Amino acid sequence: MICRSFPVCSTQMERKKAGMKCVIFAGLPAAPELHGWWADADYVIAADAGYENACRVGVEPDLLLGDYDSAPRPEAGAKTVFLPAEKDDTDTYYAARKALELGATDVVIVGGLGGARLDHTLANLQTLVFLAKNGVCATLADTDNEVTALLPGTHRIQARPGWYFSIFSAGEQAPGVTLEGLKYPLHDYTLTHAFPIGVSNEFAAETATLRFSAGMIYLVLSRKEPPRG
Repeated sequence: MICRSFPVCSTQMERKKAGMKCVIFAGLPAAPELHGWWADADYVIAADAGYENACRVGVEPDLLLGDYDSAPRPEAGAKTVFLPAEKDDTDTYYAARKALELGATDVVIVGGLGGARLDHTLANLQTLVFLAKNGVCATLADTDNEVTALLPGTHRIQARPGWYFSIFSAGEQAPGVTLEGLKYPLHDYTLTHAFPIGVSNEFAAETATLRFSAGMIYLVLSRKEPPRG
């Protein structure tokens, strides 16, 4: 998966080479299978309950922050920032702003998709937009889905067997959309937020190409058959 500033960024190692990588642990548990996302991180932030989630997979965060209204309050220390419960930012959004301040060029949020709180999932999607608009390659990841906010340009995505490829406009519209290397191609199409024509596409080549001229797009890779316990 890539962002505009990465000519071809189909692996996590290539993302790593592009600059500083920050991983944010959010409020939902992170599966050990996701270790590839944080194994090469330069900096790890745990947002609120994200601290417990990081510890469960053996990760010691560089920074803890949150209002701790949904998790045990950690001990005060140099790497702990306590936030008020009543504030404009969500804890994850505050963590994203902190990552930006630290100079991150690549941010991955784990534990930020699904769960009982749809409002927090939507807030995290908006957090991706905030990061992308500030030049950061930003992804939400869990075991079955990866969401990346993309700016206009040309993006090449390595085929993922067993995964769907979907795109959605993150704003009112994204004009000039062209899709190549996929089962359902598009040419100079205007993607809107009112018609989900980009859902459930499939790879038809080793590399898929997405181009668009304005707006912002969510690229969603979804596992076709989630693993069963």
